[in-house]
Amino acid sequence: MPSGLLVLVEFKTRWSNQPFLSDVIQLSAQRMAVMGQTGQSVASYGYVMVKAPTRRALPIAHFVKLMTGEQVVALVRRREEILAGRGVLPRKSSSLKTCDACAFRADCNSGDK
Repeated sequence: MPSGLLVLVEFKTRWSNQPFLSDVIQLSAQRMAVMGQTGQSVASYGYVMVKAPTRRALPIAHFVKLMTGEQVVALVRRREEILAGRGVLPRKSSSLKTCDACAFRADCNSGDK
């Protein structure tokens, strides 16, 4: 931006024309990394450009609000606790495709399903 504020953009090629939570997490982590490495201001929002995997398809921009640094750190800590088996249980994803491919599927807390 003319003000010097950086706005992050993520490009995705897929059939589903929508941003996913994983896109927001990825951009949010990138935001933290850019700010930490460069000291530059990065917007608290970004764009996910989604293009269908065909030659003629044009990318469509989706505005997304990014997670705060605290939210990203909490997500990383939760992941570490799950992987370490320290009593934190994974929750079922809102996406059935994600859930079907998850390594923790058998361990999901039935109360969170």
